[in-house]
Amino acid sequence: MGSLPDLTERSRPTPVRAAIRTVSDPHRHRAIITQIPVSTIYKKEWPWKKQKTPIRVTGPVLATRRRDSAASSVGAASVRRLLARQPPKLPKPLVKRFTLLCLSSGLCATALLPFTAFAGAEAGAMPLAIMHTIAAIVAPFSPLILQKTGARLVIAISHTLVCILLTAHTVDTPLSVLLLLYGICGVTLSPMSLALSASATSLAQAAGDEARRKIALRRALRALRAAQDIGLVAGSLLLGAALLIWPEEIARPSTPAPTNISLPKWPPPEDYFLEDDYEERICGAAGCPDTQTLSGTVLNSDGRRILVAVWSLLAILAVGLGVYGATSAPAPPPDARSILKDPRALLGAPMGLFIGLQQGFIYTSYIKWYGVCVDGWWCAWRSLCGAGALQALAAGTLSMAAARGRRGALAAGGGAAHASLILALLRWRAARTDLALPALAAAAWGACAALWDVLQAGLCIGGPGWRGPWSVTLAARHAGLALACVARQVLCVRTQLAALAATLVAALASHTALELTTRKSRFFSIYL
Repeated sequence: MGSLPDLTERSRPTPVRAAIRTVSDPHRHRAIITQIPVSTIYKKEWPWKKQKTPIRVTGPVLATRRRDSAASSVGAASVRRLLARQPPKLPKPLVKRFTLLCLSSGLCATALLPFTAFAGAEAGAMPLAIMHTIAAIVAPFSPLILQKTGARLVIAISHTLVCILLTAHTVDTPLSVLLLLYGICGVTLSPMSLALSASATSLAQAAGDEARRKIALRRALRALRAAQDIGLVAGSLLLGAALLIWPEEIARPSTPAPTNISLPKWPPPEDYFLEDDYEERICGAAGCPDTQTLSGTVLNSDGRRILVAVWSLLAILAVGLGVYGATSAPAPPPDARSILKDPRALLGAPMGLFIGLQQGFIYTSYIKWYGVCVDGWWCAWRSLCGAGALQALAAGTLSMAAARGRRGALAAGGGAAHASLILALLRWRAARTDLALPALAAAAWGACAALWDVLQAGLCIGGPGWRGPWSVTLAARHAGLALACVARQVLCVRTQLAALAATLVAALASHTALELTTRKSRFFSIYL
């Protein structure tokens, strides 16, 4: 029989498996670590970590949070939809009609602007002065006329009258009838300009929000301006083609000096050209600088009639396109606020007067003194074409620069450039050897004219109640054109340039004040 076990012997502890021990634990022989399930480790639910008691939320608070969460979700979804949605495009029929309206305006400019320069330099500018004087008188009433009749009827009547006026020059028409036609045509010039600007604003209204409407308005005004400048270039090219087909050389020999200086005759004696003040002795339409004989190429009588007939045909085409392109709905009623209290009317009038003066000077006195007097119309049409070409190019580029907020720098640079050009014309006497300089000076003048038109149109066209102040600006422009046509007949070129320099200073001061006033009003409208 075996021996009985010793009951006093201590029982040994159960050995722990090696897989359960922790190697890095220094007390692994003293403490036993229980095995932790893998699922517990994965969920990071440690046994020794005290679980937090969930906070109970009352019913109204929980409902409010749910409503806020739902509202924020709806708002985020709407923002995402707005970001994903493309900007609304202008309706194609509206764009097509406005394009036809631009073509109509360009064809009318092809007929009217070169004819203005041709009549102002060749036949005298007094009928043009009558036309623009009546246009300046009618301009303040243009919003009422546009409201009663509509843009389509105004544009159609104005283009038809231009066609009738040009046609009257192709036949033997009495002077009294011609003056009457000039006056009737002047009645519709200001309403036509206002109707074109109103059509541009109507197109911009369909662009969407305010930022897109401003962009669309700038592009529409840029298109109208480009159409008119291209029309001036096309009309000048027609004049150059007519000079190639129907030329006529003129050369007037020198005659003895007149005994009465108060009644000057052409040509003046040689001692006039030896003095510095010869331009003060022969002024107005009778004078030409630094040329003892007026020679060059002009159009004969057949060429003039055919050229004016072609311009009249283009005006007829402008009538058809204008009727189809302009809207038939009448304009909205003008703003009830006083025009005289609007800063755009008070501070925009000096710049409008200067724009009219410089435009009338380039169409009448400049074309005569620095074109026809140098080498006949062969030099004059190149000056007119250069002014229109650079004016079209500068209007597009300067409009984009002004949209980026560089209006102050553009105004300062344009003022310096225009003042330098006026000073150069004061000191420069045109001669037959300077055949390229008249065209270059006219091109630079056209670039400055485009700058002033872009800056003023950007401030005065658009916004609440813009038609009343813009009609005052149109009145100032036509008044400047009328004064320039009168000065073409009675004043020397030096006197005209001095008056232009003084008007430029006043125009820059008023434009700067208008710019600051507009910025201040925009600031208060945003932050108040």
